Amino acid sequence: MQRGSYHIDVTDSQSKALLDAGRLHKIAADVLSHENVASAEISVALIDGETMRELNNRHLGHDYDTDVLSFLLDCEGPSEPSSNGPRGAGKTLDGEVLVSTDVATRAAVDFGWSVESEVILYLVHGLLHLVGYDDLTDDEKAIMRERERYHLSRWNLRPVYAESSELEGSDAFPAVDPTAPSFGVRG
Repeated sequence: MQRGSYHIDVTDSQSKALLDAGRLHKIAADVLSHENVASAEISVALIDGETMRELNNRHLGHDYDTDVLSFLLDCEGPSEPSSNGPRGAGKTLDGEVLVSTDVATRAAVDFGWSVESEVILYLVHGLLHLVGYDDLTDDEKAIMRERERYHLSRWNLRPVYAESSELEGSDAFPAVDPTAPSFGVRG
């Protein structure tokens, strides 16, 4: 594990859920550290569904609310993923993670855990996209899920995924549009 220099700014512009920005900051730093990121400047924004829908439409042309969007603004370091180690190894990152608390609130009810836990899952997922993981193929999705479970377990959280529950047929977490990707799309 590499301890890097991380500047993480958590802003909360929504009113749906009472969330601990300090805890989210610690979790983000922990994920970056355990992915061996050398340094990072990360903005985390907790936003409502309407704002997420506007941003998703503006940046990706998707006119629906989604759970998380991540935008890698700059990355220095290895561009090829490590075959046997964290994909953030040695990287310097500048990025943004946007989390919809409206989607988190709906999904938390469906999956039987807290809104904060769902938000943490989205945060971890968005950060993993920034460090170089993707979920466009079944193999990549399995790797990403493994990393999500690893990071969440460090905070005593165990995610429930739709394909392993009665919500058969939907992808990882419900989005407003059933044709939407399971998680936000990395920009």
